[in-house]
Amino acid sequence: MTDGLKAIPEIPSVLRDAAQRGVMIPFVGAGVSVLAGSPTWGQLADGALRECVRNNKFTYSQLAQIEHLSPRVKLSIARGLELEHGFSIDFASLVQPKLSDEKKAVGNRIYSLLGRLGTTFVTTNYDDWLGTEIVDIPLRVNAPDVQQTTTASSPTVRRQIFDVNEFTLANLDNPKTVFHLHGSLAEPSGMIMTTREYIMRYRNDRLSSGADRENRTLTFLDYLFSQKTVLFVGYGLEDLEILEYVVQKARVPMEGGQAEAKHFMIQGYFSHEEELMRSLAQYYRQCGIQLLPFLRDRKDWAQLTDVLEEFARAMPAKSPMNLEIQANMEALLDD
Repeated sequence: MTDGLKAIPEIPSVLRDAAQRGVMIPFVGAGVSVLAGSPTWGQLADGALRECVRNNKFTYSQLAQIEHLSPRVKLSIARGLELEHGFSIDFASLVQPKLSDEKKAVGNRIYSLLGRLGTTFVTTNYDDWLGTEIVDIPLRVNAPDVQQTTTASSPTVRRQIFDVNEFTLANLDNPKTVFHLHGSLAEPSGMIMTTREYIMRYRNDRLSSGADRENRTLTFLDYLFSQKTVLFVGYGLEDLEILEYVVQKARVPMEGGQAEAKHFMIQGYFSHEEELMRSLAQYYRQCGIQLLPFLRDRKDWAQLTDVLEEFARAMPAKSPMNLEIQANMEALLDD
């Protein structure tokens, strides 16, 4: 154990306050779904290319030649082969493979914990783990201020939004809603995977260009980062490129001086990575994001479940207060 890395990071007062006021939004990345049995970005890209090989549209020799490329470039190649040869890659079986009972239990627990932290979610994942509210798994750490649910109940379905035209400010204030920034398995053809698709999704057309040129994704993200407190969960070093698309293109407000950050990111590190952690903490701080690091030495990424358990106990989600919604609407009218 080191002074800078703990198994459970301390929860900043700003984050606790945001959860209390119902304005904290969990922003969920691939690291969470990987714990639940889904592939990493690299595994997804390689799996898509192997589908191309099985369809006789690619070869293992070609696959070996591009093994050093990034997952996004590999996925761009796979989607290009789909279009060129007129076949379909079964992304549903790749993104959400059949799970063992053990893996399914892990997934249910971690998404149950996320459900205790927020009522509205934003994700860059394609899977539908967040589509159902898992309510019958109690916390392992009991606390008088947390209601424990011990009896089975019918799952509650959350509304899943993946059409960019529905990335609206009003929808963001609706509870039991999940925003899939990069599309969903519900509509595989609309999933954002290729370089061109990322560029189009985050192009820089702004409101001043007229309604017909508005980039709804950036308008949505601008509102999210200016009016809410975002908690990034499940993002690692391999996700830096995706985070740069989301954070930099959305123009996250910069924090002046040593002011406390408004947004936060949970990330895991080994004890020998403490200096790397400190450097990345400075990088994220420039984006208005405070890093909340946890130690991976004993449980590796599975430690994230314990972190979320403690966060769920200490700051359970509340729905946005009517006064908060009214204040946000007035702020928009004043702009």
